[in-house]
Amino acid sequence: MPAAPRDFRSIWAFSLLAGVFVLFLLVAAWWVDAQQQQVLAAAVRAQQHMVPEIVRLQRLGRNLLQIGHEGDRLVAAEAQAERQNALVLVTLVSQHPSIQQDPEAARRAERAAALLAEAALDLARSTQGRAAWRARWEPLSRELSQSADALLTRAAQLPAQDLESLAQVALRARYQWLATMAVVGLFIMLFLWLLHRRVLQPLSGVHQGLLRLQAGQALPPMPMAAASEVVMLGQALNTLAATMTENELVRHQLEFQAHHDSLTGLANRRHFMAQAYEVLHRSRREHRPAVVGMADLDFFKRVNDGHSHAAGDEVLRQCARVLRESLRSDDLICRFGGEEFAFVLVDCDVSSALALAERLRQNLARHVFSLPKEGRLPGMTVSIGLAPMGVAGLEKSLAVADKALYRAKEEGRNRVVLGEDAAAA
Repeated sequence: MPAAPRDFRSIWAFSLLAGVFVLFLLVAAWWVDAQQQQVLAAAVRAQQHMVPEIVRLQRLGRNLLQIGHEGDRLVAAEAQAERQNALVLVTLVSQHPSIQQDPEAARRAERAAALLAEAALDLARSTQGRAAWRARWEPLSRELSQSADALLTRAAQLPAQDLESLAQVALRARYQWLATMAVVGLFIMLFLWLLHRRVLQPLSGVHQGLLRLQAGQALPPMPMAAASEVVMLGQALNTLAATMTENELVRHQLEFQAHHDSLTGLANRRHFMAQAYEVLHRSRREHRPAVVGMADLDFFKRVNDGHSHAAGDEVLRQCARVLRESLRSDDLICRFGGEEFAFVLVDCDVSSALALAERLRQNLARHVFSLPKEGRLPGMTVSIGLAPMGVAGLEKSLAVADKALYRAKEEGRNRVVLGEDAAAA
């Protein structure tokens, strides 16, 4: 009975191979599971700690920026109501939980609120000290801006360490998984080789081989990978990326809305004034001329009364487009209020400013306004006042331009008038 020893040796070989294979699978499963647990722990840590911390830092940074913006508006505001409105917003934002929970931010916010409250009280009595208050406010405003930038930078850099750790864990898990699959493949090849050699090759042992196969000597099931932890990690990273992208988009949208008029898309008055101050300082430093202009649409009330307020809004939008096309790309333009616009002609002398203003007047007069329901509306006339931006300051130059604008109205409208106040020159 020579077949019996061969059958015994085959059973022993397959049993030994199966035992080693099962033991290896257990070790490999423990090995891979340990790595997957690290990935899972890192993903949970990212969801529970990193994302909330990023949101907190971004909210704190935006609140500090808002305090700085409102403080700038308070010390630059002409009207008492606008200063009070800015002070109320500073007080409310200073009491926000995100600021109160951060001692350093709370200290800066408290200093800003106290200084601005004192400035608002003093400016309510007299606006002559505005320059002094602006000088006192600017260092604190820069401190708030720098603190906010540091917080936002910290929020942007916070994921770097965890992401690098997750990448290393994922890379190790990948190599370990590849090594496991290679060993499993080797076992399968050895199993098939033994099966072929011990069961199928010998013709005399076909029946015994079939019996052995029926007795359980078969291919082990292929291990299946269930990489749900990697999926969870991907979901956590996608959520983090979507949150950061959404926060950045919201920040840009809020910044744009805070600086621009919602109807025309032009700069709003506050943003225009801030930019105009920069132009004034640069013009003085580089000894370059600049001219301030005020433009007001003539008889605009007739558009609202004769057509509709929607038609008036469309006229304002198209007027803003004509303004942008008529002036130069470096010039500052804003909707100052109602149908009134303001602009600063950068690096421009008086004669060039008169030519640009005249071109604007002619373009508006020739422009045919297409209205959605009312059809076409002939061109609008505009009265324009100009004033050189000189040593007297921005507010004085705007006042001279505004006075020239009303003189253009009194002289019959649809004209460009240069301000006569020599102090603005």
